[in-house]
Amino acid sequence: MIKILYKYVVANFIKIFIFTTAAFSVVVITSQLLGKIKFYMEHKATFSAIIVHMLTNAPEWLVQALPIATLLALLFSLGNLAKRSEITAMKAAGINMWRVISLLLATGFIIGLADFACREFIIPKTTGYNRKIDTEKIKKEKAYLQTDFYNQIIALKNNVRLTVGHLDTKTNTMKNVVFERYNKDFELKRLVLAEKADWEDGSWVLKNGIMRGFESDFLDEVHFKTYNSNINVTPEDITLKDPPYNSMNTSDFNKHINQLKIFGQAAVKARIALNARFASVFSHIIVMMIGIPFVIGFGRKANVIFNFLTALSATFAYWTIQALTTSLGNNLILSPFMAAWLPNFIFLAIGVYLLVKVKK
Repeated sequence: MIKILYKYVVANFIKIFIFTTAAFSVVVITSQLLGKIKFYMEHKATFSAIIVHMLTNAPEWLVQALPIATLLALLFSLGNLAKRSEITAMKAAGINMWRVISLLLATGFIIGLADFACREFIIPKTTGYNRKIDTEKIKKEKAYLQTDFYNQIIALKNNVRLTVGHLDTKTNTMKNVVFERYNKDFELKRLVLAEKADWEDGSWVLKNGIMRGFESDFLDEVHFKTYNSNINVTPEDITLKDPPYNSMNTSDFNKHINQLKIFGQAAVKARIALNARFASVFSHIIVMMIGIPFVIGFGRKANVIFNFLTALSATFAYWTIQALTTSLGNNLILSPFMAAWLPNFIFLAIGVYLLVKVKK
């Protein structure tokens, strides 16, 4: 009997969650379509291209709507139970409300995992295809792949700096190469100047250059035709790219962060975005922890609207603090981890406090 009751509560939530998610999706897609009508008309896009372009954007819009859809589904589903006095009947029958709450929170966690999976496996592919449609089918432009890069400065391991005048990733060659090695006190110990370099067998082979050593009291200078530098940084790693974060999965994030480190950059924004992706899994639980007490624990029927608006306000405060901590992280006031996770920690504490106050 109790299991049937639990299934009833969860099924009621899921049914409304599906409805609110679908409703948000329709609203967002419609608003985006209206906002892009001028863009489509200017480029004389075909109907099929417009449909595909909108559908490949839909997964990203959907996951952005999931937290608020979760909150509204919770408020409406539990609100309906409270309105029909079913929650009061559960308490009178001795039903442990903590089990009901735990089931709802577990459902929120599953939604969070689905959110993460979508961002990790679906959105990177649909985003890439969306950009392809945007370029080739709507703007009718050829996809441009940059192969020439100039004045690249790369910080390598073991106090090594590589400066490249020109890099061609199509032929995997470099020109005007400067290779510098420093000791732990940042004193120059070796300088290699080369006219060009070729990527051969997983390493850069310098050609037509001169090597100077500064480790002794006398200048050690050697001219060479070819010299294997043992630098195994690939041509792709030397080129600094700035892809949109929604097109990246965790592996892509880590590669991008390592690439930024090669160029001597802190990769703060990328690290915040990566941490935020994992933190977003728990955002659905957070909004449920905030909403549940206001529906089943506080107030009387006369205060239903007030409780509803209070829960919404608290949730929007959560997202506001998320934006604030992200800004503080980008300005190096908070670490990337704290910039992404601090709102979760704050509102987790608030949610636990509110749940403890729930009348059983």
